[in-house]
Amino acid sequence: MLERHDVWELSKTDPWHPVIEWYARAISELKKRNAADPGSWAYLAAIHGTDLPRSRWPRGATWSECQHSSWFFLPWHRIYLHYFERTLRQTIVVLGGPDDWALPYWDYSDGSRADVRKLPPAFTQQRLPSGDSNPLFVSERLRRMNQGGELDLDAVDIADALAETDFTGPEGARIAGFGGPVTGWSHGGGTVGSLENTPHGDVHVGVGGIRPPGLMSRFETAGLDPIFWLRHANIDRLWEVWLQQGGLRKNPAVTPWLGMKFRIGSGALTLTLTVGDVIDSSKPPLSYQYSRVSLPAPSRRVPASRTEGPEVAQEESLMPEDRFPEMVGASEERVALTSGTTEVGVKIDRPTGPALEGLGESESVQPRKVYLKVENVKGRELSAPSYRVYVNLPPGADPAADPAAYEDRRAGKVSMFGVVEASDGNEEHSGSGLTFSFDITGLAQRLQAAGDWDPEHLRVTFTPTGDEIAPEGLEGDVTAGRVSLFYA
Repeated sequence: MLERHDVWELSKTDPWHPVIEWYARAISELKKRNAADPGSWAYLAAIHGTDLPRSRWPRGATWSECQHSSWFFLPWHRIYLHYFERTLRQTIVVLGGPDDWALPYWDYSDGSRADVRKLPPAFTQQRLPSGDSNPLFVSERLRRMNQGGELDLDAVDIADALAETDFTGPEGARIAGFGGPVTGWSHGGGTVGSLENTPHGDVHVGVGGIRPPGLMSRFETAGLDPIFWLRHANIDRLWEVWLQQGGLRKNPAVTPWLGMKFRIGSGALTLTLTVGDVIDSSKPPLSYQYSRVSLPAPSRRVPASRTEGPEVAQEESLMPEDRFPEMVGASEERVALTSGTTEVGVKIDRPTGPALEGLGESESVQPRKVYLKVENVKGRELSAPSYRVYVNLPPGADPAADPAAYEDRRAGKVSMFGVVEASDGNEEHSGSGLTFSFDITGLAQRLQAAGDWDPEHLRVTFTPTGDEIAPEGLEGDVTAGRVSLFYA
């Protein structure tokens, strides 16, 4: 059984722990290979995404295959990591290293330990201990991160993702859940799953930056940064953490998901696996485990009003299978996501479908489930790495100045990772942008109890967050197609 270890625990023992040093040596070897070689560094990165036109791809190449905005996001990346890990281990053995080498993971969300929001030291040094150039260091990152800076606390917050009790939402409703919405093959564009949104997307842009975007900030180049693989190992680990919470947290058990087949690589190195093949990572063909899958200490204090006991969460998730979310309100114009605070009003209508049953005779009674969606976010120039989304803030509230004071009004976050790519209509993307969905049932109930829920009108506020908020006069062009409310 292979064991994937926390890179920061390894680094505290030795910044160049053998697991880390062998990783660097293997990458140096892979970089010597031709890009058409399925075992080369360039080929491995291009499987996730590439800027190279299809007409120039090697014959049989499985490039630009990454699954995003989909319930295949987690299993596809698990298969991808396995292919990568297997390739590196074979290379390490040839170089004289151990045959049980396993990919480390970067746990940036554990608030009980100092420094974990920084890049591990081996990734910020330009030279190996031998004096040779260090392949783990790339200059195409946010400069502050290469200089020992930390990821923003918001970027590593896993509370919202782990609080989800459903892996996916109702088919066709574009409600994402923890793992993403029900889709077919999906390279990008569409509704983003909770884990894919934060911390996944936020850490991508937190490392790569947005002005200009570094390697980690783009689908087409992310795999060229060696930290990509460690942060994705952590996303894979968080899948296990989510499942271990129990209750209603389960993987889908339907054939369209379990039977989906993915092929990675070409020639003798081709790997073809179904989702069902990789559900249990401890069994062949994967045969690995993580050194720790317990719930980490929160990276910041989570107000009691945003935490709910498992009994409450499970009860709220029990929704009849025929109860399809019904849109009861939407903003009338596109909403600009700028470097300042933006507020939009949403007129709410009384539902006419099955959700009407949950309201009863009183307009003030809440439906069983309430969802907020930020739809079709598009743009080519970003004003901020991400946005906090608030509901019904008090008059005069300034969440940008004091986010903690209004945490109980926060619906979620909107990460900008993938927005630029999803805005361009081409052979890889539809051009419809990204959509974000939030289960705000508990928030709506709290607002109603406080007398702060108007059944006819909703106020939604966006505030930018991150280290690269654009100064006034250098705004980007990102907009949301609409903000909508759904009852079920």
